[in-house]
Formats: sequence, C-alpha cells, structure tokens
Amino acid sequence: MGRGIRHRLLTLAVVGMVTAALSGDALYRSISVTHAQRIERAREAVHEELDRLAALGPAANASTSAVVGLRGGIAPRARAAQRVPALVPAKWAATLAAMVGGGAPAEAMVDLDGGQLIAAVAPAAGDRLRWAAVLVRPSPNLQSWRLLVVALGFSALLLVASAAYSLISLKRAVAGLQASLAALADDLAAPVPRSQIGELDDIALGVARLARRLDESRREQDRMSRHLSRQERLAALGLVVAGVAHEVRNPLASIKLRLDLAAGPDVAMPPGARAAVEHATAEIARLDRLVADLLIVAGRAVGARASVELGALVRARADALIPWAALRRVGIVVSGSGRAVCDPDALARALDNVLRNAVEASPEGQTVAATVEEANGAVRVRIADRGSGVPDGRAGEMFEPFFTTKPDGTGLGLAISQAIAHAHGGDLTYAREGGSTRLELTLPAGPARDASPAPPDGGALAETA
Repeated sequence: MGRGIRHRLLTLAVVGMVTAALSGDALYRSISVTHAQRIERAREAVHEELDRLAALGPAANASTSAVVGLRGGIAPRARAAQRVPALVPAKWAATLAAMVGGGAPAEAMVDLDGGQLIAAVAPAAGDRLRWAAVLVRPSPNLQSWRLLVVALGFSALLLVASAAYSLISLKRAVAGLQASLAALADDLAAPVPRSQIGELDDIALGVARLARRLDESRREQDRMSRHLSRQERLAALGLVVAGVAHEVRNPLASIKLRLDLAAGPDVAMPPGARAAVEHATAEIARLDRLVADLLIVAGRAVGARASVELGALVRARADALIPWAALRRVGIVVSGSGRAVCDPDALARALDNVLRNAVEASPEGQTVAATVEEANGAVRVRIADRGSGVPDGRAGEMFEPFFTTKPDGTGLGLAISQAIAHAHGGDLTYAREGGSTRLELTLPAGPARDASPAPPDGGALAETA
C-alpha cells in the first residue's frame, strides 16, 4: 500500500528543517573559521613586527609598519608605561600600558569596542622593550551572514509551522470527506462540505455532483420501475377487461336491441312500462361507457376528437353537478377558458370524476374552484378543494386502479380520468398546498375555431373514485 500524502508532507518538512539546520551550521562554521583565520593572521603580523623591530637594533625608537592598522616600536623599559600609550589610540592605551608596565614578555587578545586587540611585548637590547599591536575589526560581511543564519532558522520554523498547518488542514478535510462518503452511502442527498484545500475542494464538488446525478438516476429508476409496474398491471388488467368487454358488450347490445324493439314507436305499452324500459336503456348506456373507460385504462384509444372550448365544457359539467353538490352544501365555481383538441365525451367523463371527487372531499360550506388556463402550448384545468387530501405516504397510489379511501368507492374514477388524460397526450396530477388539495388536468392546447361542438351532456354521472 502506498504511503499517504500526510507522510509525504511530514517527510518534506523534516528534510527541509534538516537542510535549513545544516545550511545554518555550515554558514556559522564558515564565519567562525574566517574570523579565526583573521585573528591568526593578525597574531602573525604582530610577531613579524616584533622581529622586524629586533632587526633594527638599538637605533629604533618607533616604527610604522607596512601592515595597515598595526602599531609598534621600542621604548625604554623605565618610561615605556608613559610613552607607549601616547603612541596608540586611546582605546588601546590601558591594555598596552599594563603590558609594558610589567616589563616581562607578554601577549594578549582583548575584546574592545569595534573589534579585538592583538598585542605583544618582548625585551630589546639596552634595557628596552619591543611592542606591537593591531586591532582586528569584524568582517564587513559578518552582519549579513548573521542575518542569513537568522533567516535560515526562521525559514526552518516557518516550514515546520506550514507543514503542521497543512497536515492539520488535510486531516480535517479528509475526515470531512470520509464522513460525507459515509453519509452518502445511506442518503445520496446528504450534503458534501466544501474544503479549504483547492484540490480536495474539487474532489468534494465532484463527489457532490456524482451523488446528485446518482440520486437523480435512482429517482428516475424508481419512477420508471413504478411506471413499468403500473404498465404491467394495466396490461394484465387490459387482458381481463378485453375479455369482460367482449362478454359484457354482446349481451348488453342484445338487451338494448330487444328493449328498443319492445318500446318502439309503433308498440303500445303503459307509460310506467315505457319509463322502466327507458331507464333500463340509460343504465345499459352507462355500463357501455364504463366498459369504454376501462378499455381506455387498459390502453385503448379514445374516440373521435374535435376542437373544444374547455371553459364551456367544465361549466357544463359543473352545472350538471351543482344540484347534487348543493345537497352536500358544497358550491362549485368555474373560471377561465382554453381550447384543446380532445374526445368531448371521454373528457367530460374525466371531468365528472374529478369534480365529484372534489365535492365529496370538501367539508360543508366550502367551495370547489375549477380554473381553466391556457399558456405555453397547454391548457390546464385546476380543480381545488379544502378537503384533507390523501393520507401521507399514499399519494403515489391514488391513480392506481381500485385504490380508494371511501367505504363505497370502486377506485376507478381517478384512474380512468388519468388514463383519459394520457390518451390525449396530457396528464392528471395531485398536489397538496397548505390546506388545499389540487388536481390538475393538463392537455395540449388546440387551434382556435369560430364554433365548437356543444358540450356533451355526459349522460348519467360517471363512476367515482
């Protein structure tokens, strides 16, 4: 397994610190050696000056050396302590007075303000003393070198501090990413925190985008799975409905034909019997429409289409329901307009189902509001009520065939209405906003015409959810 980036950063910090320490030590040693060499050369110059004075013999009194800054000479031993200090700078006087006053050979190195004084005293012929001294001043580059050593030390500390900060920041950022990945394993919508480290921040953004796309893909997969499951159920239902439709429609057609013949215009029969026959004929027509609606749910096409003004159609269906709604002390109001190409009979049944569902869900004294609006190439019919809506967690089932929350409901009304909307290239959706429940029927908008077929009466009321 490869070493982590934290170990690499720590290694770089240690190598940098060691390099800075070694460079500082080397520079310090170089400064020390250079200064020691200058001291040694100064000491050699002092001894060479004493040898030169000895070679001059008794006639020498004072001498000016060829070495810049070096002073030397010969003085009587008895008066040397008075004469020599007068021949040198004031800062040297005390040191040389003490050395020549002793009368014995001596050599000294004394720290003075401005450098180090190298001095030596030796006997000369005739009870005299030879003396020589030179001041070794600090190198003009010494201060720069010292600053360089300090800068190297500071850079080493800065490197260590920067490495420590980087390690801490990296550890926190990695811990944050690891926590985010652990959270994303359970919930793809979990937030991914941003990082102060640019590279890790790019990774965090990439992880967030990946999680978002995976979440969207999962939602789409769930939606497609539900859709496929629904289609499979509808396909199975279609097989059943097709068989039932065949078995039911043939007897219904035979019954309707016999009733029409029995109640023909040339047949005399009591008024009560004729009314009973007409009622039976109407019920047969209602059963035929129910079979047709079930066939639409199973995937069959709707009937002939025409350009219809939906505002007028919704008002017609509301007018048909108003007496029944009044018995429940619920009002219905319709507003707006829009035109769509549709099967008027099928759409009327869909609207009946939705309006009846809204009225039954409304508390007494409330009003069902139906609004028709045409915009962006679509016509929307919004039907809102003040009922309690579908129980939490079951909203996705309300358009399934045979789903109902009513004791006497069949669970087909909204499924039929949504199937009719889908057959027209539209949709029927449910939403809960505040205290209001809203069903929205959407259809593609159709071309305007000067006149449209009269809205159908819809016959008897359609089956409800």
